[in-house]
Amino acid sequence: MSLPWVAIQRNPISGTGNRASLIMDLIRHLKQNGIRPRLFSNRERMQKLLRHQFTDTPPLCVVAAGGDGTVQDLINRYPDQRIAILPLGTENLMARYLGIPRSGVFVAEMIKEGATREVDLCQMQQKRFILMASVGFDAAVVADLTEFRKGNISHLSYLKPLWRTICSYPYERLLISTDQNTEEFTAYHAIIVNIPAYGLNLKFSPSANDQDGLLDLILFKKKGLFSTLKYLYQIVRGSHLNSPDVQRIQANRIQIRSAKPVPVQTDGDASGLTPLEITVLPRAGRFIVPC
Repeated sequence: MSLPWVAIQRNPISGTGNRASLIMDLIRHLKQNGIRPRLFSNRERMQKLLRHQFTDTPPLCVVAAGGDGTVQDLINRYPDQRIAILPLGTENLMARYLGIPRSGVFVAEMIKEGATREVDLCQMQQKRFILMASVGFDAAVVADLTEFRKGNISHLSYLKPLWRTICSYPYERLLISTDQNTEEFTAYHAIIVNIPAYGLNLKFSPSANDQDGLLDLILFKKKGLFSTLKYLYQIVRGSHLNSPDVQRIQANRIQIRSAKPVPVQTDGDASGLTPLEITVLPRAGRFIVPC
C-alpha cells in the first residue's frame, strides 16, 4: 500500500531564504509521520500532475507554503481539495485567523491530525477569494505596489505606492447594489468582508462570520484625503461603524460600478477594475486547522 501524500506549493518569492528552512522542517516531519511530501515551485507543473498523474490517489491536502496570495491561488486551482497553510508571507492573515504559526513542525502535526474547517468563499467573475475585497483608495495602493514589485515585500514596501496614491487618487463615485436591497447606494470607498482579518490588524467588520453565507459591506461615503485619513483614524480606534458617513450592509451578492474604472483588490492582490459582482459560496473552502 502506498503512503498517503501531500502536495506542497512553494511560492517562488516568499518561499526562499531563511523561510526555506521552514519548508524543510515541514517535509522532514511529514516523512516522520508516514506522509510522503511532494514539493513544487512551478504552479502549472503541480496542477498538471494532480489532474492527470494522481487522480487515483489524491493527496491528503495541498499545502500553501507562502502568503495569502498563495492561499488564494490554491483555492482557485484546487476547489475540491483541502488546504493547509505554512505561512511564509508578509501578513499571513488567513493563517493568523486560523491560529496557524510559522512552523513547519506544527503544520506537519496539524496535517497528520487532519481537523478540517469549512468556511465561506467569495467569487468575483471567475476568481475565488477568502478574506475580503476593497474598491477604491487602498486597492489603488495595492495596484501600484503590484506594478512595481520586485522580490519579497514588507510593510515598508507600501510607503512609495501609498505616497503616489495620495498625490494622484481621483476619488471616483461608486454605485453599489445588492440582492437584499432595492435601493442603490453610493460611496467613494467600499470594503467587502468575508473573514474579519486585514493587514496591520485593522478591523473593518469585527463581527463578520465565516460560515453565515453573508458578506459584510462597509461603505465610506465621503471623498477626499481628509475624509480618508479621518476614516483610518476611526478604524484604528474601532469607532468607524458609529460614524454617520459609514454604512454597514449584509448581502450575499454585491454589484459595484462606476463612471470610470476604479481599482479592486482581493486578499491583498490587485484584481482588476470595476465593474464587478461578488457572490458568496457557502462553506466552499476546506482548511486543515489546529485541533
